[in-house]
Amino acid sequence: MAKDPLNHLYSRQAQGAQPSAIRDICALVARPEVCSLAGGWPDAQKFPTAAIRRIFDELMAEHGDLLLQYGSTEGLLDLRIVLAQRMNAEGITDVDADSLVITHGSAQGMYLAAQVFINPDDVLLVGLPTYFGGPGAGRARGAQLIGIAIDEQGIDTDHLQRETRRLKTAGRCVKGVYVIPNFQNPTGVTLSLERRRQLIELAEIHDLVIFEDDPYVDLRFEGERLPSLKSMDRSGRVIHLRSLSKIFVPGMRLGWAAGDAGAIRRMVVAKQFADAATNTPAQHILLEFIRQGLLDRQIQENIDFYRAKRDFMLEQMDRYFPAEATWNRPQGGFFIFVHLPGDMDAETLFHRAVDQNVAFVTGSPFFVDGSGRNTFRLSYSQASREDIQIAIRTIGNLI
Repeated sequence: MAKDPLNHLYSRQAQGAQPSAIRDICALVARPEVCSLAGGWPDAQKFPTAAIRRIFDELMAEHGDLLLQYGSTEGLLDLRIVLAQRMNAEGITDVDADSLVITHGSAQGMYLAAQVFINPDDVLLVGLPTYFGGPGAGRARGAQLIGIAIDEQGIDTDHLQRETRRLKTAGRCVKGVYVIPNFQNPTGVTLSLERRRQLIELAEIHDLVIFEDDPYVDLRFEGERLPSLKSMDRSGRVIHLRSLSKIFVPGMRLGWAAGDAGAIRRMVVAKQFADAATNTPAQHILLEFIRQGLLDRQIQENIDFYRAKRDFMLEQMDRYFPAEATWNRPQGGFFIFVHLPGDMDAETLFHRAVDQNVAFVTGSPFFVDGSGRNTFRLSYSQASREDIQIAIRTIGNLI
């Protein structure tokens, strides 16, 4: 590799930034002959392409000047009103248009929240394991990442309390906790109602911000929908992050963040210097898609579609995986998380699988402490039934 002439000029944050392991893996296995269970992306055959094309043509004919103009940093007012109303219907009753900002996906929402709340050397508590988005945003601000165990009920609030006390006793500033409460990436687990209550209580006691990343909440296949942390928040310390990527389309990069109006205002100011405004045509298309009742229909179709994929993958795993491997049975979302016997290395398994044109995501990149080498993540969202069957049989034989 050629010497980088600007290496000595990069910021400490840039020098310490780590690329997404999933992006690297998906680039590695992009060959069409590979049966990939790696990418946790929606299946393109579920994109409402015809409806989007029709709405776009109608909007361009009637309001092309609005669609192609700059928008406000906060986002389209009518869209913020509609999204706030949807949140109110979910039980999040303290949200209105002024406490909501439209973002380029929930990833930007977390990045802006980190800009507003996290100083260098602050501590951010994250799940062991957890999706890289929260840790990555914290790391970009110079935060120290401390892992908190995840079990079948979600993040372990007893462990969280012990670590918070230990860190504060040592003089550290524990700023907040990043949590994915529903069908967590990568484990697929859902934070129990009791743990949600405990997390809110601990945040009050220890003066923490809760970064609630909830991109999969609308993809529940069965069971009771649990109240969001934001709906249980009484002191404005929950920043609630949502995404349209899993229930609408990912390419438009639409999401939103909701929270205390003061915090959202500061996130808007941070966004002014990041991108000025979120994609204007995409916002108008989404607004009309919702107004025509198409989003709710799309969500239900997605639930039926991905539930069938989950069921098929679980059937194949029951058939082909040995008893020594264990895995979860998620009630929604995109992911199944596998634990191998402790002496097995998932990275070795991955390379052997790739040699047979099969791919998945190893678990260790999801663990900020470097553990989890005997785990891996499977995604049923994008793969065909044929690819799922071939991949699961191959992986099972290799185990």
